[in-house]
Amino acid sequence: MVRWMRLTVINDNKANPPLLNDWGWSVLIETDKWVLLYDANTEPRVMEYNIKALNIDHGKIDAAFLSHYHADHYGGFRYIGEIKKGLVVYVPETDNTLGRWGLNPVVVSDPREILEDTITTGVMRGMGVNEHSLIIKLNGYGSVIVVGCSHPGIDNIVKRGYGLFGDVYLVVGGFHGPTRQQLDSVAKYSRYVCPAHCSGDEARHYVSTRYPGKYCDVRTGSILNLPITGLTQNSP
Repeated sequence: MVRWMRLTVINDNKANPPLLNDWGWSVLIETDKWVLLYDANTEPRVMEYNIKALNIDHGKIDAAFLSHYHADHYGGFRYIGEIKKGLVVYVPETDNTLGRWGLNPVVVSDPREILEDTITTGVMRGMGVNEHSLIIKLNGYGSVIVVGCSHPGIDNIVKRGYGLFGDVYLVVGGFHGPTRQQLDSVAKYSRYVCPAHCSGDEARHYVSTRYPGKYCDVRTGSILNLPITGLTQNSP
């Protein structure tokens, strides 16, 4: 199992100057076993600037993961193709875009291990979108679920994660304007809840006030060390 994990938010809708910011989502996941780029935002220039400003060594990235084919999650892969040609990107369905950018898309339709102690949820469909999410087993704590936009429903994704890997330690990413009932369900299953990207201010406010001990505020430049030891805002 993964002993430690560090999540660095390369871009989120919530700004953190002097880092650049636009509507999108991208997070670098580092562990004691591997390094993975999850989604790649909208604009390649934002990815390039923030990766350099955050002192991210792109040479250490072992693989990438695309939650779904919306531009605010894959647009920045154009830059990644320039600096990491041939990088494997785990995707939910076939598309020629990433290949044209010099990357190596690998379709993962069903739940399976893609890296050590790390599986995908398999493709889940919602709002007309095929999307998959990432589940990482953190030794002694449970699973960490990283989501993109949660079109299939954040509650449904977390329930699937629980069914596949058991106890959920933390959920982070875009919850897609969830209802309070959905957020209650997520909080029931997860020790920490970190709504980001398309979750919306209402979702952030609800979780932070209803479940203050579970809430994590993340934005562009946030660095989250797991198991939880603190949340910091990077100031390049």
